[in-house]
Amino acid sequence: MNARPGARAAYLGFAEKDPCPMSEFLDIALSFPPVVFTFGLVLVVLYWLTVIIGALDVDIVDFGTDSDAEVEAGGGFWSAFGFGAVPFTVVLSLWITLGWIVTVLGTTWVRRSDMFIPPAASGIAVLVAGIGVGMLGANLLTRPLAKLFEEAPATAHADLVGKVCVVRSGTVTLDTGQAEITDEEGHLLLINVRRSPHEPEGIEDSLFARHSKVVVFDYDEIDRVFLVVPVALPPDIAVLGN
Repeated sequence: MNARPGARAAYLGFAEKDPCPMSEFLDIALSFPPVVFTFGLVLVVLYWLTVIIGALDVDIVDFGTDSDAEVEAGGGFWSAFGFGAVPFTVVLSLWITLGWIVTVLGTTWVRRSDMFIPPAASGIAVLVAGIGVGMLGANLLTRPLAKLFEEAPATAHADLVGKVCVVRSGTVTLDTGQAEITDEEGHLLLINVRRSPHEPEGIEDSLFARHSKVVVFDYDEIDRVFLVVPVALPPDIAVLGN
């Protein structure tokens, strides 16, 4: 039995007004203002993926610029916003993520609302809400971390030279690398490490793989990184300082 033309037209009209949820989601995510945070969120995801596989460093502990200066967490400018000593990358990631969620939800509500709101006004209002709520949410979520980092003890660069540390990144190269090290007080620190450009030939890359033990033998004041060599060095290889 064929449906009535009017009923069929009504059905088709309803189908046209009910787009695929994924298409609607992408349309909202790529519209203003969510698009401001969408591209940032993509970069955040890519950044943390590269951190996980060890291709990039995360400045968890900032060792300053002076080789004799102590390692102190935090900064006056960053602390003024209430973020204390939490790494900038962590705060920015939370800020962008929360801002994206707020703008997507806000844009969805505006589109489905029965009230008439000028697009420009609603877009700016949702964007401001995303920035403000994102900052507030990041502040609240990072407060426990800020306290943790602020209580980290001060450590001089020289105190870490000669100590054994464990590689935590995928590997250590001339450009990237991170390792965990224990200071004199027994506190665990995550430091940026590099292989020396003057490293003698014959040292295999496998000796710098994740979980390998390396020794800090110098500190590069220009790049603000520690230079390391494997604990298990061949007996015929001598290490030269930078």
